[in-house]
Amino acid sequence: MPQRIRSLSRPPSSFEELKQAIVSRQVIFPLRVENVAKRVLAEPELMAFGSTPSIAKDCGVSPSTVIRFVTHLGFQDVAQARAIFQNELRRRLTVRSPTELDKLSSPLPL
Repeated sequence: MPQRIRSLSRPPSSFEELKQAIVSRQVIFPLRVENVAKRVLAEPELMAFGSTPSIAKDCGVSPSTVIRFVTHLGFQDVAQARAIFQNELRRRLTVRSPTELDKLSSPLPL
């Protein structure tokens, strides 16, 4: 028996909340939409900076499938969904380890 498709009634407020909704099966996607979810969760920069057609091309789906992905999550459009992916990338940049930060601030050897 196939699983019933389930959408979120309100959009997640963070990337972590999005991942948790998917893992806990609060949202269940059709197969092609699930392919988009897997790809953009693994590579959030696709959703953060890509246009709908470029996201679709990278995921091997149509642009309408990308739009269905964001509407299943409760977003009104791709631009609204893009914000949580951009915020996640910002968070990842600011949570660098002290060792990584030391390397970035060290002068280059001559």
